[in-house]
Amino acid sequence: MNSNNGYVFINSLEELESIKQNNVYILYFSSEDCNVCHSVFPKLLELNETAKLPIGRIDVNQNLEIAGQHLVFNIPTILIFNENSEVLRESRFIDFSKLERILNLLGDGED
Repeated sequence: MNSNNGYVFINSLEELESIKQNNVYILYFSSEDCNVCHSVFPKLLELNETAKLPIGRIDVNQNLEIAGQHLVFNIPTILIFNENSEVLRESRFIDFSKLERILNLLGDGED
């Protein structure tokens, strides 16, 4: 599992299980050739600066099984989990205000 500035690249089911050890976490599904994905991810990192939730970044082209398990059919997709239950799913057209509200709510409990 490679760590970069508050997120990790997830390339296996074992690495996915590792991030699931956290009470609250974010999964970001994208693709190297997706221009929208490249513009959305920095905004996600910026919004997460206060909450500091762990983010797992998953390339759907290299991790079809993980994407399929999470029913991800569009990218970018952001999933936020609390106690291993999905509490937010945003795909393609990301509602950043909704994302920010959820991060603020969940991040407050982590301090």
